[in-house]
Amino acid sequence: MVKILEFKEKLKNFYAEREVYMRPILKFIILFISLATIKYKFDVSNAVSSWVIILGMSVVFAFLPWSLVVTGIMAVIMMDIFSLSMELAAFVLMLIVIMMVLFFRFAPEQGLFLILVPLAFFLKVPYMIPIAAGLLFAPTSVVSVSFGTLIYYIITIISANREALSNISLGESTSTGSFAVVNLLAHDVEMYLVMVSFAVTILVVYFTRRLSINNSWMLAIVSGGILDFVLILVGSIVLKVDYSNFWLILGTVISLVLMYILHFFVFSVDYSRTEHTQFEDDEYYYYVKAVPKINVIAPEMNVKRINAQRRKKNASKGK
Repeated sequence: MVKILEFKEKLKNFYAEREVYMRPILKFIILFISLATIKYKFDVSNAVSSWVIILGMSVVFAFLPWSLVVTGIMAVIMMDIFSLSMELAAFVLMLIVIMMVLFFRFAPEQGLFLILVPLAFFLKVPYMIPIAAGLLFAPTSVVSVSFGTLIYYIITIISANREALSNISLGESTSTGSFAVVNLLAHDVEMYLVMVSFAVTILVVYFTRRLSINNSWMLAIVSGGILDFVLILVGSIVLKVDYSNFWLILGTVISLVLMYILHFFVFSVDYSRTEHTQFEDDEYYYYVKAVPKINVIAPEMNVKRINAQRRKKNASKGK
């Protein structure tokens, strides 16, 4: 355990010393994967579908604040949809404008979720998102996570109906295909089930990790993972939604492991050294529970050169 804690401190120190470089590099990786995924899902030819353009946008976006990054990603999605259907692009633009207005009003600092949620869905581990949101943010993260979920289902439904939107299928007009996609989105029971499950999970995780009990974060992680799993499983059975139980189980297990790693790096405390104290001022009595963090100073390697000393001794003997 000590070795793991030492590794954690070394990693934190490494990142702190190189944060000015590491932050844009990590941001670039997330954005490049996201833009590449959008290109793969839509599979259209336009001004932003070139790999050179995607690489360039990822580099530029890596140095911008998340609010501008989210706006840029939404613009890319709109251009891809416009390449398939102008009518559908108008409808999606209306949804995106509403989302952006509400997003910048309630949770402007959580723009990362609008990108991470669809990416987590594509990687089959979306169940870690509501747990992470409840652990690290306030209940307002329900807004950004819900918007991210909506973006994922918009991309998925449009990608699944590409042929209809490209006017390839059996003489259907593009308008007919567009209205069919809008109807699918409006009546997508799975999307609403996931949104509600994620919202409830975020609230449960948030209020559980704020409890004044030992191991509240671990309890929040486990309870959030189990709750999200049960809600989606039972909901899919009751609502007769064709949801993959295999990916639900595997994704939940992987999400719990990733959240344990997050807990280790963000909230490592030693409950065995918990202290309770109380004090007062003119208006209040204060009862404080103090739990110390687990901090291990990474050992420093001191290299001692002895070759020079040996040479001096040999030289003195020669004299």
